[in-house]
Amino acid sequence: MRYYSTNGSHKSVGLREAVTHSFAPDGGVYMPLSIPEIPKAIFNNISAMSLTDIAYVVGSTLFGSDLEPALINDIVKETFNFDIPLVPLSDHTYALELFHGPTKTFKDIGARFMSRVISHYIGSTRMNPGPLCLLVATRGDTGYAVAKAFANMSGVKVFIFHPSDNSLKLPEHMKHQVAANIISVEVRGTLDDCQELVRRAYEDEQLNAKVNLTSANSINIARLLPQTIFYFYAYARLLAQGERTDNIAVAMPCGNLGNLTAALIAKQMGLPVQRIMAAGRGHQKLWGEVHEGFLSVNHFNQKALCTNLSRINKLMEATPALSNIVDCYTYSDNEVDSQISLLYASNHYVMGRHTALASRAMTENRKSGEVGVFLATDHPDMYASQLNALLGVNFPIPVSERRHHRDHVAPLSPTLPAVKHFILNNIN
Repeated sequence: MRYYSTNGSHKSVGLREAVTHSFAPDGGVYMPLSIPEIPKAIFNNISAMSLTDIAYVVGSTLFGSDLEPALINDIVKETFNFDIPLVPLSDHTYALELFHGPTKTFKDIGARFMSRVISHYIGSTRMNPGPLCLLVATRGDTGYAVAKAFANMSGVKVFIFHPSDNSLKLPEHMKHQVAANIISVEVRGTLDDCQELVRRAYEDEQLNAKVNLTSANSINIARLLPQTIFYFYAYARLLAQGERTDNIAVAMPCGNLGNLTAALIAKQMGLPVQRIMAAGRGHQKLWGEVHEGFLSVNHFNQKALCTNLSRINKLMEATPALSNIVDCYTYSDNEVDSQISLLYASNHYVMGRHTALASRAMTENRKSGEVGVFLATDHPDMYASQLNALLGVNFPIPVSERRHHRDHVAPLSPTLPAVKHFILNNIN
């Protein structure tokens, strides 16, 4: 498959280039030149297929022109070696629990898939000598999902930039097992500062002439596309539950818009989803809205969301009908708390704060006759102390909620020269 830049460059590239560079030379992100359709015959027996069977079919449809079938089979078996339960709640509504991987976040799936694709390509000739350097800006969950996926991988260095105003969360066991190729970088600033520094590092010609840079966020097409598997698997499990599948609505929390982008791609591949609810956090302003055939976001979110936003609008431009199936909903922290309390009271179901955004969108907006699935993306253990206070129960505080401090390392100045100097001094 060939990939093009969302910024309009006419030159397309292959999978290896798209994965090992993430950003196109013109600053855009990569998208498939065409969206392949899933074989229609698959839907005849998809309810009897296992998670790895479905992942293999979807993975082969997306990557089969670039990766050997045996390699795709190995990748999906290594990636999906844990369960993804579809939990029935009430009134034809289900939670798809994506957080049962090693670091308790849905990001385990994309990070593990991407790491195995990169491992396949890592021996290939690149422009610069030295390791492939992955840059990540995060407060926590992306960082340790990527750290776990790439730990001890030969030829790869991972730089995890996190803000000093919110020290990096790591599972307790990782304090003693952080691999030598994983480098935690505290930045004297906010998450926005970290994201901006990483973006500028990718754009810096001098740095890119010396170092092989790519992203481990959903900017990277090899982390984004596997998220389409979520929706095909949910469809299969709904069929197995005996639900109608001609009027399915899905809901997801929106951070960097990776799951929304993946849902639209899955729809283009042939998944019969009728409506998509995109839920975000906000107060007085909508986080985003679909207007005149395109998704727009408010100024507060624009910088963080711009990469996948451009992908979404390319999809809507190519297929205008997609804009008609997406509804955006915005909820405050108080409304998130209310939804967590509601589902605990009605179903004794405990969920994380990101999951609650999608759950509230589904609870309030599912139409009569729709079967609803919302993505449960974060393990409630990550919010144990908050849930204890909110629900009046006694959840044990898990090790994953303890914070990792590197007091012996001075925080990095939030400037591009400081970041460049740090990377160049730590690539060997």
